[in-house]
Amino acid sequence: MSNEKDELISKKVGYEAMLYCLKAYWENSGSNDLTDVLSGGEYWKGTDEPADSAFWEYWTEAIDKVRKDGPMFKELK
Repeated sequence: MSNEKDELISKKVGYEAMLYCLKAYWENSGSNDLTDVLSGGEYWKGTDEPADSAFWEYWTEAIDKVRKDGPMFKELK
């Protein structure tokens, strides 16, 4: 993860990744409880390691998906 901590994404890619991440979480867990989602944002004390490694994987996969497939929702005309 140390190589990833300096990697930057744009606000737009981050937003689109968030949508993919939430969708993946919902599909895999069946939960739409926001407290479950927010609890995935904790880190182990003194480290850069997320406490919820599964949620971190949803996030990194979502970033890759945005880069590969583009936005989940296409632009409205």
